Amino acid sequence: MLTYPEVPPVVEAENRERPLDALLARALDEVDYGIVLLRADGVVVHLNHQARRRIASGLPLQLVGRRLCPASATLAGRFGDALHAAAVRGLRRLVDLGGGDAARSHVALVPVEPGVAALLIGKSTVCEDLSIQHFARTHALTPAETRVLAALGAGVAPADIACEQGVKLSTVRTQIGAIREKTGAPSITALVRMVAALPPMVGALRQ
Repeated sequence: MLTYPEVPPVVEAENRERPLDALLARALDEVDYGIVLLRADGVVVHLNHQARRRIASGLPLQLVGRRLCPASATLAGRFGDALHAAAVRGLRRLVDLGGGDAARSHVALVPVEPGVAALLIGKSTVCEDLSIQHFARTHALTPAETRVLAALGAGVAPADIACEQGVKLSTVRTQIGAIREKTGAPSITALVRMVAALPPMVGALRQ
């Protein structure tokens, strides 16, 4: 049977006094996906840290005052229709924002409550660097093995990793073998999936 330590009275009191929406906002900031809560008219109710970062880094959506606006008239029509479908009709929609990377050029609009929808923006990277570093320390990976693991997680092929790091391909393959042995991953694919499934650890680096 699991037992948990008692929560100090001071902590319990602080949690009771802090509004739930403030706690939820802080929790959303730790999610490794951009999340924007929107009214049907495009007015932003809340956006988390990742959403702010993705919008600032060139996503074809921009904040104009409190409203989230598509960057082009063509996108505005698709986006407006999808937002209305989610916020008013309760339907889920996937919107193509354009761009070369199909996996990262789409956003989802899902209903939250009547009049409000959530815009979900995919990950910009497979895994945050801090998560990779902690994972590497947990499995006693060397610095060189950690760099290889991070590159694999970013989708870089072993031959390209060797070229980027100025080593032989055989060296990278040996390092991959060592990583697999230490982590128990049966294949490179399984290793990348393992990395992709790591929880985000971004709070300690955020200003």
